[in-house]
Amino acid sequence: MQENRNLYLLISLIALSLITAFVLIWNGSDSADIDKSLFKIAAENKVNKIQFESAKGKVELTFNGSKWLVNNQQEADAQMVTVFFASLLQVESKRELTGTFRDSIQQRLKQTGIQVKLWEGDVIVKEMTVVGNEQKTETYFQLPGEEPYFVTIPGYRVYVASIFELTANEWRDKRIFNFNWQNFKSLKSHLPADSAQDFTVSLGDGLFGIEEVAVTDTTKLSQYLESVFNLRADRFLTAEEIQQEDSLLAAKPILVLTIQDIAKHQLRLSVMGNSKKSGGLIATINQEPIMLQPRRFEPLFRKRSYFVLK
Repeated sequence: MQENRNLYLLISLIALSLITAFVLIWNGSDSADIDKSLFKIAAENKVNKIQFESAKGKVELTFNGSKWLVNNQQEADAQMVTVFFASLLQVESKRELTGTFRDSIQQRLKQTGIQVKLWEGDVIVKEMTVVGNEQKTETYFQLPGEEPYFVTIPGYRVYVASIFELTANEWRDKRIFNFNWQNFKSLKSHLPADSAQDFTVSLGDGLFGIEEVAVTDTTKLSQYLESVFNLRADRFLTAEEIQQEDSLLAAKPILVLTIQDIAKHQLRLSVMGNSKKSGGLIATINQEPIMLQPRRFEPLFRKRSYFVLK
């Protein structure tokens, strides 16, 4: 009986070994045998320029010493830049691709891959091609002249390629009132359909108040200003979206917020209304078309009477 039991265990061990070997061959190289840090960057990196280039176009992020810029024009979203570097600090090469699947991914890399280059000064310190699968569930990286790898961020089920696929508009800082609030002078809220409820917030003796209200409910005003300070666009509209929303953009706004600083610079947000196509709110910030999420806009649609202390 003992001999039969030992024989059964031996056969089971051999079977498990064969299954394991088959799985490793099927999936590519064993991750224990590859360099997991192939595509990582050092934590102390001094990258000051990033370039993404594909058949869809080119996007450049450059650091000017104080902030990141998109194509040397608009300010970049600092949070998104942080996410990008965090991704490259943590990404691991999971397995090298083999067989027909490798050939398929290499073809995809050639056709739709994103060429990524990172500079420190005038020196390219990292160069690779990135592509995702059609389902946007898996990501593949390839170094120049090397084989492609399936990559992951350990502990997270994320589509790594998503941060590499962003357009110039998507990289832009989406804060609406992006300026130094220490220079704040006034905020004018105008309701074209009910101008009697217009109000002006100004700063006097270090305190915010509403000029048209004798006694302001400071709690409500603080909550309102916090919503204004933190307001972010969902996205900047593309040329195609602008054309589609042309009639709404030409319509009379339902709310106009104008902020002025002590140097008399103005930022003007005009909210037109809900888009029938997307469900979002179409607006302009200094005449540039954007889309807002209704939930972010609702706290801003206030009448003067709302702030009267009762």
